[in-house]
Order: sequence, then C-alpha cells, then structure tokens
Amino acid sequence: MEKDNELVSIIVPMRNAERYVSDALASILRERQTPIEVIVVNDRSTDASLDQVLRFSDDRIRVIEGPGRGVAAALNAGLAEARGAIIMRCDADDLYPETRIGHQVAWLRSNPGYAAVCGSFSTIDDDGHLVSDFDCGVEPLEITRELSGGKVRTSLCTFAIRAEAMVRVGGYREYFELASDIDFQLRLCEVGRIGFVPELFYFWRLHESSMTHRQSVLGDFFERTAHDFQKQRQTSGLDDLQREHPPIKPRAVPTRKNSARAHIQGTLLGRAWREHDAGQKGKALATGLRALTVNPSDIRVWKSVLALALRPTGSK
Repeated sequence: MEKDNELVSIIVPMRNAERYVSDALASILRERQTPIEVIVVNDRSTDASLDQVLRFSDDRIRVIEGPGRGVAAALNAGLAEARGAIIMRCDADDLYPETRIGHQVAWLRSNPGYAAVCGSFSTIDDDGHLVSDFDCGVEPLEITRELSGGKVRTSLCTFAIRAEAMVRVGGYREYFELASDIDFQLRLCEVGRIGFVPELFYFWRLHESSMTHRQSVLGDFFERTAHDFQKQRQTSGLDDLQREHPPIKPRAVPTRKNSARAHIQGTLLGRAWREHDAGQKGKALATGLRALTVNPSDIRVWKSVLALALRPTGSK
C-alpha cells in the first residue's frame, strides 16, 4: 500500500473495552493540525465496544475486524491497513496527551536520520485519575545503543515510528502473547536510530481486566525471552523463534500480588515517599492516604502512611 507522507496512522487494538474506548478515541481525535487516520482493530469483542466506536461520526476513524489471535496479530492487521508514513499505537483503554501527535511528527521531520522517537508516560487508575508519572529520563538523547544493550526505558505506546522502519522490523511476533512490545523495541533498534525526548506522550490505565494483571507469569517469561532472543541475534544473527524452535510457553497463572489494585497501591506509595524525600510532606500524606483507600485492609500500607506522618521530610 502506497504511503501518504503527510498522514499519521494510529492503530487501536480493541477487545472488550466498552468502558474505555470512547475516551481513548476522543483523546486521539483532539488532534486537528496533523492529518491522521485511526484504525480500530475490533478483535472479536463480545461486549458493546464496537457500538461505542460507531457512535463517532469522525471520518478519520476506520474499523477493521481482527483475527482473534491476540494483540500482536491485531496490531499486524492494523499495520496492513495503515496508509500513513508515521505509525503510532494507542490501546483501547489508554489515553493520549493533547499535544503528543503534533510534537512527535515535528520531531521526526526535524530529525530525518531517525527511525522513531519516544518519550515518557504516566499511569492512571480505572477512573482516569493520575497514579504516577514515570521518570523515563530528563534529557533528550539517542537511545539506540542502550536498547541494543537490552535496556528498555519506556513503553512502546509512546513511540512514533516511520512506516518503512515498521516494514524492516517485520511487524509484531504472535509468539509473544505478552511483551510483544518489548520484543518489538529490541528489534526496532536493529533497523534504525531511536530518539527520546522527556515529554509526556501516553497515559497507561491500570485496571483488573488488563492482560498485564491477568497473566503475570506469562509476562515474566515473555519479557525474559525477548531479551534472550536479542542476545541470540547479536551472537549468531538469528534467534530461536526465527529458527522455528522457540521455548515452550508456561501456563498462565494469575497471581494476587500483581492485581491492578496492588499495582496502583504500590505505585502510589512509591510516589508518596518520593514526595516526602523532596520535602513535600503535605503532598506525600495526601498521596499516602489515597494509597490507603485502594485497600484499607492492608496493615503494611497503614504502617507506611504512619511513617510518612511521623518521619521528618528528607530523612531515609
């Protein structure tokens, strides 16, 4: 498919996201200065997700049917339909900051030697309230070498990628039921330069139905495998998946400790202590109390909030 050099394609993989997808699309469609197309891949949703999408009268939205084989296959289906010279992604339960698209397009136009640019992200809770800003870096720099060394500093959902680089990478690999984004980043750095700018480019929503919290054992396995595969390619040029004998996948066993509620609570406590160490005691206590409301029965959180109240700011 011939690419439109002025167009940005945003791919939205969607499966049972009726509560969130309208907000996700609205956050993207605020962009009015840059020509965009939004490709929603309806990956066999069984709820009212598609109805929510069809309520939009914006002709920049296109809906295609996904193959029902997971997020990697859904993203590849979207890539096959993309007409833009720049590709971005937004999961159907997440949000874009208002200026994200225009800023990234301008950066790529000013830096023609780069295949992609990425940035920072923040987490939000089920209702869209901020949980924490992730410090992915404070200075603009090239991160190609650090990715080649296996260091992943941010989410793939913060990336804007030139379409020709997507083609050279070969899209997403369906073997990765989870962590296909990490595998993709580690392969992307093999085909072009990648820049990082310290701007907020994405809001990642934490909620119980997300794959991240339902299959933590698989997540650990696939993330480790993505890094192992990178080392294999660096050593011999091919990895075990390319040789068609990848490791056998373990069973997915949900774990309580990785529930969205526990994740949010832990993230809020970490934020509270950073605020405390920065001398912002009132702010730290407010954040700690918010963590407490997530799960008031956890005695460890009560102890941590009490420590926030009693310990002098700046002390370890």
